[in-house]
Amino acid sequence: MNETRKKLIEAADKLLQETGFARATTREIARQAGVSEGLLYHHFKDKAELIHEVVVHRLRNFHEALETLPFLVGQHTVAENLTQVLERAYDAQSQITVIVCGVFSDHQLRTRTREIIQKGPFGPNRPVNVLAGYLAAEQKQGRIAADIVPRSAARLLFASGFTWALIDQFMGNEIDRNEKLLEIRETVQTILSGLNPQASPCVPSPKNRKPK
Repeated sequence: MNETRKKLIEAADKLLQETGFARATTREIARQAGVSEGLLYHHFKDKAELIHEVVVHRLRNFHEALETLPFLVGQHTVAENLTQVLERAYDAQSQITVIVCGVFSDHQLRTRTREIIQKGPFGPNRPVNVLAGYLAAEQKQGRIAADIVPRSAARLLFASGFTWALIDQFMGNEIDRNEKLLEIRETVQTILSGLNPQASPCVPSPKNRKPK
């Protein structure tokens, strides 16, 4: 990555986290990076494009986990693979919560950011699509129940992590990594197990029970 571009992304990231959108102007970002505002626009078309790059930069570990997921089909346990991805997803959401909320609060910025995302390779549907593909592949190998809908399961898994990342960040909760990892494992196990009660091996389920 170009050194000036890197400095601008890092400066924007720091300002967005510490001062919020109102004070993170392109002029201040350029000043923090030690370059002219004109040079900023040489590397980025507008503030929205710069902010988008900040988000992509913060999501790099999460995207790496997604890229690895297809190669884990049939490897380790499904629970272990899902836990690893969801832990990265939680961290990623925690890191971009302030930025995303700022984008939502600005109609013009939100519209422009949407245009950038639609033209790029990393849209919000990508994580669900990748995870759903992984679940479908594991399903074919018999490691996931045949009646599970992979895409719905993927949405539920990511929704749980994203929701708690948002709450933890908003409330300023102190995060215990071991406790958070346990919560993620419990979520994965709950979705893999399902909510329906398991039929006892000694008592036939209603649909298999012979009529008297």
